[in-house]
Amino acid sequence: MILLNEYKIFNPLRDFKTMLRKEWQKLLVKPVQWLFQFTLAQWFRVKIRGTMLKESSIIIANCTSVIDPLLLALFLPERLNFVLEPQLHDKLWVKVLKLFAEVVFLDLSQSSTKQRLIKTIEAENKSWVLFPQEFKNEVKSFDDYGFVLRQLGREVRPIRIEGAQHSFFSLAKEKHAIYFFPKITLHLMESLSLNAQHKDEKSWGRRLFLLLSEMAFLNFNTEQSLFAAILQGAKHAYSQGSWIEDYNRQPISFRQFIARCFILGRQFKSETQPSEMVGVMMPTTIAGAVSFFALQAYRRIPAMLNFSSGFYNLYSVCQAAGIKTIYTSRQFIQTAKLETLVEELDKAGFMVRFLEDFAPKINLARKFAGLLKSTLPSLTYRLVSGVVKPDTSALVLFTSGSEGVPKGVALTHKNILANCYQMMSRVDFALQDIFFNALPIFHFFGLTAGTIVPLVAGNSCFFYPSPLHFKIISGLVHETKATIFFATDTFLTGYARAAGPKDFSSLRYIFAGAEKVRSETMHYWRETFNVQIYEGYGATEASPVISLNCPLASRADSVGLVLPSIEYRIEPVEGIAEGGRLVIRGPNVMSAYLTPDKANPIENDGWYATGDIVVEDDEGFLSIIGRIKRFAKLGGEMISLSVIESIASTLWPEQLHAALSRKCPRKGEQIILFSEYAKASKSAFIHHVHAQKYPELLVPQTVLPNVKIPVLASGKIDYPSLERDLTTFFPDSSSAETNLS
Repeated sequence: MILLNEYKIFNPLRDFKTMLRKEWQKLLVKPVQWLFQFTLAQWFRVKIRGTMLKESSIIIANCTSVIDPLLLALFLPERLNFVLEPQLHDKLWVKVLKLFAEVVFLDLSQSSTKQRLIKTIEAENKSWVLFPQEFKNEVKSFDDYGFVLRQLGREVRPIRIEGAQHSFFSLAKEKHAIYFFPKITLHLMESLSLNAQHKDEKSWGRRLFLLLSEMAFLNFNTEQSLFAAILQGAKHAYSQGSWIEDYNRQPISFRQFIARCFILGRQFKSETQPSEMVGVMMPTTIAGAVSFFALQAYRRIPAMLNFSSGFYNLYSVCQAAGIKTIYTSRQFIQTAKLETLVEELDKAGFMVRFLEDFAPKINLARKFAGLLKSTLPSLTYRLVSGVVKPDTSALVLFTSGSEGVPKGVALTHKNILANCYQMMSRVDFALQDIFFNALPIFHFFGLTAGTIVPLVAGNSCFFYPSPLHFKIISGLVHETKATIFFATDTFLTGYARAAGPKDFSSLRYIFAGAEKVRSETMHYWRETFNVQIYEGYGATEASPVISLNCPLASRADSVGLVLPSIEYRIEPVEGIAEGGRLVIRGPNVMSAYLTPDKANPIENDGWYATGDIVVEDDEGFLSIIGRIKRFAKLGGEMISLSVIESIASTLWPEQLHAALSRKCPRKGEQIILFSEYAKASKSAFIHHVHAQKYPELLVPQTVLPNVKIPVLASGKIDYPSLERDLTTFFPDSSSAETNLS
């Protein structure tokens, strides 16, 4: 028996009515589509850059606002098909979108749904738009889209939507300035195709993440000054109620912070000249941050001085930078017992000024004026500073000195902001995140990542003046409920020893750099505190971060993927079989050293040779083998001293180890291993090397146990000091050349 509802009865009248209704709908939609297109074009001055799409394209677009799909549907010539998440079905903007495009609602986390989408795309000769959500979903979402793209095997056309993030329709109002009618541009980027390097969905998922983070970075505004960026961050902070606090435990608002910058900056203005390089010798405190940005507000260039480097290094860098005035704090000088250093600087002709001496001059009227300026900070800044070009010098920092005399590095506003936004494009910093920074602000890790990033983002932050107070810092992290923490491997080891089981329970992420993070440290923190450490790599000359592991792209025993908009190449080095010299170019890289007598490592076309030997895997993750200067030549082979230190760390964990090589007149080049472990011995090292099947050449000539290894304030080993100590152990070393850096 055949039921009537099992087949469709031919009905010419009904079919004619259906066809007529569809045609009327098309006729009615056309004027509405034209009206929307005209309105958006007038409001946002929409432009399209790049070559037009081919028919039946797979489009990947960044998601910056709720009008992004509308922009694509209205301004691209072909009728598009959108894949959206089911929970968006009832949104008003989706209902409007359905007038001008086909919309499919799919949850791609389901395997059957992915297969259905693949079959639909293959069956229909149409263009499809996919929105892998930018930091809205977990890594799985990128893998889901990666699976679809890999199965399709077709070219992908990325489209970057620029400007919509600044509109009132923005999905990231906490990250971008909001304007009434910002200019919007649709950038039609070059097509991407599947290749042998990306064989599975995880590879493609990671590639999508990198593509979207690149788009996110390009949408940030680096064409502004540091202080202008801080003012923008303050706007986000006002709505969030973010605060800034230090060891004094008296939190202040961002408005109070800006007011203090204007008040103190006025005092600096009376003693210095515009564009003058001014020394700042302050710890990581609110006062230190205010001093830095007070100089920025009045167009002075702060030169961050390393007070732990000693008088001769300080004198050398101040002379090189032409510094005449140094600002510091009397309380800090007394606490750190630096009175002798200040006296020597004073005798050398530098004007050392204490912030406390300004207190009598800052009366009630000036405080009120500063508060008034903070209510209209952007206008005030333009009046007191004038035009600040993003390519002019913003600050001066000096290299760590782990390789000898520190070198002065002048970086521009654009350099610093580019690096901040590169990190913010890769890491899903949330509005509720609280940053904890105890790293010194005279090094870029503590200044850029620990201080400038949270202030630019408008996040709450806590500053502590010394990373060495392990017990106190562990307790403060717990008290402040900090979620983002910065440290080095050396300091992380100290915190782990001193901390209680719940002290770090609030942390989401720890970012570590400046030295190699040992696998033992990673494992201990993960097992004991349930916190993942993400290792990065950088250089002062790069503002400083070059590569970074992050929650959405991380690999063990690596320093992560190179940040957005940084080009790089790996050049072969004679005698080194694995890896090569890393050379980079990007918006965060300096143009030259401060003093012209230093050899310029920047090529004419902007490439900077880092001096590091790296290895890259097939996914683009970098691993650092060591500094080129920290290789010894034994038996015709180039041996990395850093590798020897790593072997010692696995053999004797939780202790510091340092390897040097020296030219011996009788035996050629020799490697000496210094160890803080009291029972360290060459025989134990040899046994470990044999057990792990390492090359025999990695065994040092001499192992010196129970040696206190000097460490810089940044956490790096102080190799120059260790070299000077060689004469204690080897009286003939003064006449031998030592390879330490």
